[in-house]
Amino acid sequence: MDPQAQARALITALEHMQIVTYFDVASTALLVHEYILTFEQEVTLIWPSAWNITKILYLLTRYLPFVDAVLVLWHQFTPNMPLDQCYLAYKSTGWMFTISFAMAEVILTIRTWAVWNRNRLLTFALPIFYIACWAPDFTFMGIFLDSMRFGVPPIENFQGCLVTAGNPILSWCWILLMIYEGVMLLLMAIKAFGEFRNVHAGTPQLLAGILKDGILYYLYLFVLSTINVVIIRVLPILQHDFANLFSFFERVIHAVLTCRVIINIRVQAKKDLAGSVDTYSVVGDLSTVSAGPMRFRSQHLHTRDDYDEDDIPI
Repeated sequence: MDPQAQARALITALEHMQIVTYFDVASTALLVHEYILTFEQEVTLIWPSAWNITKILYLLTRYLPFVDAVLVLWHQFTPNMPLDQCYLAYKSTGWMFTISFAMAEVILTIRTWAVWNRNRLLTFALPIFYIACWAPDFTFMGIFLDSMRFGVPPIENFQGCLVTAGNPILSWCWILLMIYEGVMLLLMAIKAFGEFRNVHAGTPQLLAGILKDGILYYLYLFVLSTINVVIIRVLPILQHDFANLFSFFERVIHAVLTCRVIINIRVQAKKDLAGSVDTYSVVGDLSTVSAGPMRFRSQHLHTRDDYDEDDIPI
C-alpha cells in the first residue's frame, strides 16, 4: 500500500474510532440518566425487599454497567495505552458484557416462564434452551477475545487502543442472543394473543403490563442484536473499526430494560393491590412480601387469601 493510501486508511480508522467513542459516551449518559429517573422507585420498591435470587440479579444488572462504563471509557480515552493494557481492558470488558447479558436474561426468562403459568414443559425446556444458547456464546466470546490484535499508535498521545484484527466469530455471540430473544419474544407474543383474545375474561393490569413490556423489550433487543450482526457480517470492511459500535449501547439498553421489568411489575402491583407494597409484594423471587406473596398461578392474579404454601414464585 502506497503512503497516501496508508494515510487515508489511518484517517478513516481514526474517524471510526471517534464515532465509536461518541456512542460509548452517549451510552454512559443514557445509563446515568436512567439511574437518576428510577432511583427513587428503586429505593422504595427494591431496597426494602427481602434478599432473594431476583433481588441479587437485579442489583448486579443495575450496577455492573457502571463498572463496564469505567472499563470502556478507560480504553477509549487513555492516551498512549500500552498494548498489554489494551488486551486486559478489552478482555475484561468482553467477559463482563457476556456475563452481564447472561444474568439479565435469567430475569427475563423467569418473567416469561411466569406469564406462562409455570408451564411444565417450559420448566424443563427453558433451562435447556438457555444453556444451549449461552454455553456456545461464552465459547465464541473467548475465541474472539483471543483473536484480537492491537497496533502501535502512529502518533503521540494517541487516545484509546488501535484494533487491527479480530475474528468475525463475534457475530455469533449476537446471533445467539438474537435467537434467544426471538424465542422469548415469540413466547410472549403467543401468550399475549391468547390473553387479549379472551377479552370477555378480562386481563389483569399487572399481567397486561408484563406482556406489553415483554413484547416491546424483546423487540428492541432483537433489533439491536440484528444491527450488531449486520455491522460485523454484512459490512466486513468495517468490522475491525465498528465491531463494538453498538456493543456498549446494547449492553446499557439490555440492563435498563431488564431493571425496568422488575420496577414496572412492582409499581403496577402497588396500584393493583388494595394494600401497600409494604403489605404485599410482587411475585416471590421477583419481589418479596412481608404479609404474603402474590404470584401467577393461573391466567388471573390472586391476592394473599388465594395462596397455598407450595406456590412456586416467579
